[in-house]
Formats: sequence, structure tokens, C-alpha cells
Amino acid sequence: MQKKSKLIFILLVISLVLNLYFGINSYIKSTYTPSLDDQEILGEMTKMVIESEQYQEIASRETVYAINQGVSRFNVANPSSVFHYEIYVRTEKQTYIFNCTDKFCANVSNEGWTYSRYSEEKPILPLKKTN
Repeated sequence: MQKKSKLIFILLVISLVLNLYFGINSYIKSTYTPSLDDQEILGEMTKMVIESEQYQEIASRETVYAINQGVSRFNVANPSSVFHYEIYVRTEKQTYIFNCTDKFCANVSNEGWTYSRYSEEKPILPLKKTN
């Protein structure tokens, strides 16, 4: 009987640890992985970015290799705010980060810049220069 209760206790602890791990892992992924609703918002934002004057200016002077969408809700007060949605325009020189300009997301603007992997590395696919 003693072996049976040890085995049940060990299985209970393993189950608890696994459930805790998967729960925390799922929560962390949900902070930066867009849901279906997020994807619709990000799709509309991407269209707004492509139609913006800032994007047109960037595209006229640099080669745009990729446009990525992102959401970052980690460690924030209001995870449903539109200010957590970002569109990344990746060129050979740098990555431009576009965000909504107001809480209604009536317009988007280039609010930041970061390193571009294309400044020192070649594109993943064999892309041809358009300029």
C-alpha cells in the first residue's frame, strides 16, 4: 500500500508541474502572438501603412524586403489597447516600426526604428532588387 501512495503522489506532482509549465507557456505566448481578432486589426493597419506617405517615402529610397505584423501585450496595464499593435517595414538599412497615432487608430505613423537583418545578411529568399 505504501508503494501505491508514493506512486500516486509522484504522478500528482508530475501532473501539477506539467500543467503549471503549459499554463505559463500558453500565457506568455498569448502576450505576443496575435489572435484572429488581432490579425484582422493588423491586416487593416498594414494596408494603412502601405498607403501612408511615410511608407511611400521609405519605399522610394530603400528596398523593402518584408512587412511583418506584431503585437506586444507583455507586462502592460491595458492589453487590449491598439497601441500594442506594430507593423515592421524591413529594408536593407533598418526596420521601421509603425504604430497607431490615437486610440481609434485613425492613422498610423513611423514611431521607431531598429536594426535590420538585411543590412549585414542576405535575404532568406533569392529576392531581386527592384530599384
